[in-house]
Amino acid sequence: MASLTHVCMWSENGWKRITAEQAARLHPGGTVSAHSGLFMCELCGQYVILTDGDIRIRYFKHSAYEKSKGCPERTFGAGYSISYGSQEHDLPIRITSVSSSSFSFEVGLIRAPISSLNKDFRIEIKPKGAFDVSYVFTKERLNYDSITYLPIGERPFEKYTLSFQNGSDKLREFWPAEIKGIEPEGTLFEKVSGKKLSYDADVEIGKEYYLLKRGYIYRKSFSSVRIQEIMQKRIGWETWSLYVVSASAFNEDAARFYLEFHCRLTDHPVSLQPVWPLFVEGNYIVKHNQNSMYMLIEGNVAAVKTFPSVTVRQLNYNSSQSKLYEVFCSGRQQLISAGRTQALQYTYLWKEPLDQVGLHPEVSVTDIAGAEVDPGETDTLPHDKTLRFKSTFDGELIIFNNNRVVDKRKLSADKYIELNGLSYGLGVQVVIGLDVIWQIDFKKQQPIVVNDEIEMLKRITNVSGATIPAPHSLRNMLAGMNCYPQVCQWIRKCIKNGTINEQSYRRLQEAYRSMNTNR
Repeated sequence: MASLTHVCMWSENGWKRITAEQAARLHPGGTVSAHSGLFMCELCGQYVILTDGDIRIRYFKHSAYEKSKGCPERTFGAGYSISYGSQEHDLPIRITSVSSSSFSFEVGLIRAPISSLNKDFRIEIKPKGAFDVSYVFTKERLNYDSITYLPIGERPFEKYTLSFQNGSDKLREFWPAEIKGIEPEGTLFEKVSGKKLSYDADVEIGKEYYLLKRGYIYRKSFSSVRIQEIMQKRIGWETWSLYVVSASAFNEDAARFYLEFHCRLTDHPVSLQPVWPLFVEGNYIVKHNQNSMYMLIEGNVAAVKTFPSVTVRQLNYNSSQSKLYEVFCSGRQQLISAGRTQALQYTYLWKEPLDQVGLHPEVSVTDIAGAEVDPGETDTLPHDKTLRFKSTFDGELIIFNNNRVVDKRKLSADKYIELNGLSYGLGVQVVIGLDVIWQIDFKKQQPIVVNDEIEMLKRITNVSGATIPAPHSLRNMLAGMNCYPQVCQWIRKCIKNGTINEQSYRRLQEAYRSMNTNR
């Protein structure tokens, strides 16, 4: 039997690709069993065994007791080539309305060319295996230039089918015929966004995730993983359990826990970030008006792909995990993805005039004196602790106190509504349909620790190596790091010069993300 060829071993630095020969040198005697948690198959995300070598040369093999027998390498033989196509980019599913007694799901339809379709266009989403359940939506329900999240009920299903009437075959480039749903053995979701993690996704230390599982977690004692039960819910004849889980240490115990749900613990997750030229970024979409786009891709990535296939040029080859690519994208819609055994991060590049973007906002928010109020996090309460809202569509104001919903107000199209009595700890969302189009959070500014800023400044300036064009996202960082005046002064200088050291940018990103995570 040929040895498995897509095997990773857990080390103190994370999951690393390894051959059977290398593993045999590290473990000179005896079978390394599946229960050791040392080795995993990249293709199916399950434990594998390193044989003892008594009869023949040592090799990796799948256990006879593994949950799934559908590993591609087991089916097609050793040397199976990792590949994925345009139809293997999962549509996002998110868990919403989570409470101590309920939850529900939504599927996200990424932006597609639907504006010219007939008004009789219909889209239907059906859970596989449920003949009496169907969700039908009209063209008017869909957003033309952004993602649309559509409700698909509270019952988990493993797969959904997507079909449409009076549509175009081109839509299949954006919306696959089949949508991967909820894995009953356990599915992870980002707690903050509710977004479902894809197969083989990266998970991080200290980050909270929802874990939804049919039945229960029977082993709840992990030295490095916190498991908090939120609810148990009876749906039909099944019981589903929802937990919040998070890892406190970067070790084998935590890695083994997440591997049970086909996710990899890492300290450097895969990310796909446009940096130049000018662009407008949304969910799964980057609007631009040039013939090429520079993308910074981080993390353990085996492939960078485009659909339809265009030239992608890697611009740096150093040992850094961040790689800069130039993507030639003269066509109107261009899909780019970064992945390993399948796509982990992807976005569509839409070429269109940027001067037409954002000229007619759907909502206007001002203080009592008429001054426009920007969304985001702020440590300043508005004048008279009052905000005025006006929307071009009917919607809803949702008020949070420490992330708990405390009030809801109806928002009527073209009519002003005032919200007073605002205070620190409150957050306000403007929701139209099922989409949050504006949000603000009032939080008191934390006292500045001078030493922290000095250390941060040293870290981002004491670098060497290549420079890159100053990314548009630097302006967002500038707005979010106003509690560090010296760092902001340095960022302004980079923006003015139009360049930034690549390593400086990566370290600045880490600091910015850490600030937002710890708030």
